[in-house]
Amino acid sequence: MKDFIEGQKVEILISALEERYEALRAIRERVQSVGIWALGILFAAGAWLMQSDVSLSAFQKELLVIAVAVMYVALRYNYLENLSVGFKSQQRVAARLEKTLGLFTQGVFDDEKDSVYPAEWANAGTEKGDGKFFGTTYMLLLIGTIFLIVAILLSGSHVYHFSRFWY
Repeated sequence: MKDFIEGQKVEILISALEERYEALRAIRERVQSVGIWALGILFAAGAWLMQSDVSLSAFQKELLVIAVAVMYVALRYNYLENLSVGFKSQQRVAARLEKTLGLFTQGVFDDEKDSVYPAEWANAGTEKGDGKFFGTTYMLLLIGTIFLIVAILLSGSHVYHFSRFWY
């Protein structure tokens, strides 16, 4: 492997980096899509319960709350957590490739005092990284889940039945 000339090494690194970027985009898109769909379903179901005259029994409420909680846990701690682990792994590899290409080293491409990429980007995928994408998605799903659970628990109580405001 040491027989590669410098240009070939750079081409290989750039190709590998492009693959990492594509993997990161795919994971981010998948998380965003799942998050938007789940949030939409949670809020639509909660809003429907708030608008309808459905009166659930205590047993039905308990069953629905458990089902919603189980779905939240499965989505958050299985599916999305697995995507998060893969995302962070891809970020770490991309940061290493970027470092190898000199993107974090000042003066490699120009005479500026700073590197081409901000130094903190080298921490991507680690505890020192400052990305909030997954945390924000988790929080939004939790808010949607709590909204639906509250709507289930209050269904039939006429505490929040909005249709009475239209008469």
